Amino acid sequence: MAKKAKKNRGKAKAAAKPRQSGQSPQAAKPARQTSDLDALRKPVLEADAGLTKAEAEAKALVNKGLALLAQAKSGYREALGLYREACRKAGVDCEFEGGRSTNVSPKVSFIVEKADKGIRVMVKGKPESEELIPLAALKASVNKAGYAYYAVFAVMLS
Repeated sequence: MAKKAKKNRGKAKAAAKPRQSGQSPQAAKPARQTSDLDALRKPVLEADAGLTKAEAEAKALVNKGLALLAQAKSGYREALGLYREACRKAGVDCEFEGGRSTNVSPKVSFIVEKADKGIRVMVKGKPESEELIPLAALKASVNKAGYAYYAVFAVMLS
C-alpha cells in the first residue's frame, strides 16, 4: 500500500503544476508525435472498414450457402419420398436408408408376467427368449436387471 501512496503523490505533484494558459494536454506533446500517430491511425481506420465489409460479405455468403443447402435437402426429400412410394407399390426394398440408421436396434415388444419368484419376461413371438428375473435383482435395480435381460436378448438376435 505504501508503494501506491508514493505513486499517487507523484501524480498529484505533476497534476498540481500549473499549465500555461491556452495550452491543451495534447498541445503539450511535440507535434512530431501527433503527426506520426495520425499517419498510423489512417491505415487502422481503413483496415477496420475493410474488416467490417468482409464480415458482412461472409455473413451474406453463409446465408446464401444455408439457403442453397435447405433447397437441395428439400428437393432430395421430395424425390426420395416419391421413389420410396414407388418401391413400396412395386414390392421392392428401397436401397436408401430412411429415418432409422443401420446401427439402430429393431423394434420389439415384450411380454411381462409376475411369477412367484420374480418376473417372467419374453419377447413377443420368440418363446426361446423367455427368462425369469429374480425379485432380488429387481429390488437392487430395475434398470440394471432390464438392461441385463436386453443384453442377453441382443446376443440371441445376432
